[in-house]
Amino acid sequence: MVFSVVSGVVILLAWVVLAIMQIWLGLLDPEVFCKITITACILLAVIIVVTLVVREYFSEKRLKKDGFID
Repeated sequence: MVFSVVSGVVILLAWVVLAIMQIWLGLLDPEVFCKITITACILLAVIIVVTLVVREYFSEKRLKKDGFID
């Protein structure tokens, strides 16, 4: 869980820094910046989905162990 939160925050912060640099300095071609933005969005979505699925799995497993569900 902690790894997914940290990796998500790192990706987000890296993209924010890159976006600010792109706005002020224009370091990358627009096509490259768009590709990096799409990649960052896909990575964040995958991290969120995997984290939610794993959390739900462990939550259900704990509820079964404690006898709250069959």
